[in-house]
Amino acid sequence: MHLAFVDETGTDGHSPIVMFGAVVITPGAFGWVERLHSIAIEQLFPVEEIETKFQEFHASELFLGRGAFEGIEQKKRFDAISLLLMAMEGQKLPYIYAAVDRKEFAKSPAGTARPLDFAFRICALGVEDWARNQHPQRPEAIQVDYNDQYLFILDDTTNAEVKKQLRTSYRLLRSPRPYTSPKDNRLWHAHDEMYFGDSRDSIGIQLADICNYFMLQHLLKREGCKELYEMFAQQAICARPKPEWTTFSGLLVAHDSHEGNALVSDPNIKSQTA
Repeated sequence: MHLAFVDETGTDGHSPIVMFGAVVITPGAFGWVERLHSIAIEQLFPVEEIETKFQEFHASELFLGRGAFEGIEQKKRFDAISLLLMAMEGQKLPYIYAAVDRKEFAKSPAGTARPLDFAFRICALGVEDWARNQHPQRPEAIQVDYNDQYLFILDDTTNAEVKKQLRTSYRLLRSPRPYTSPKDNRLWHAHDEMYFGDSRDSIGIQLADICNYFMLQHLLKREGCKELYEMFAQQAICARPKPEWTTFSGLLVAHDSHEGNALVSDPNIKSQTA
């Protein structure tokens, strides 16, 4: 069973892009991810201070030296980020995301929906496409394999309305009858339920948050993040499910912009923000 840790970013109302991203931790890889997470903590805080000062790696705070990381020199903070991203590179963990251009979305027929929910649906379908591509395919047939099933674990939210909407979207995409045709059950490889977890207790969600942060900086063409983005760029997959990608590609932003919307540049943004 693969574990797909999912987080969102760009939801503060100021970002021109809102997105969902999923880090898929494959069987056997979690121990390596957890070990690098522990080393990163130990390099930032004295052992006797970890319990009182550290709660979680929140990407913007770690990168900008805010919150629990205020006063820690930049090199140490960047080294910690590099350690965390080494898990992506070393274990070849997929990072699958969907980034929605808010302005284009608002002008489109889909604009009556929530851009965050739209991003979640596209991201979830992207994880399913990844799962279906993990095993041999026959021409003109949709192949499925129980070995490629995955469990969605989302960053928890206190917004009951958002949580309800995400669950509803999941249920619309994932049939409650597991033997439904894979053509009709769009999340065939998904577990029968998705779960919400506290990011403070989830290394996977923290890793998804870090990947989201640096992907967003890249899509917005912000400076100062290139080297950290490139550490996982080879593992990044822009979700392109069909028929959604064909219909809505103009609303979606891709890091490999030969298809879909071009990279977004916001001249009003002069520095990295949360």
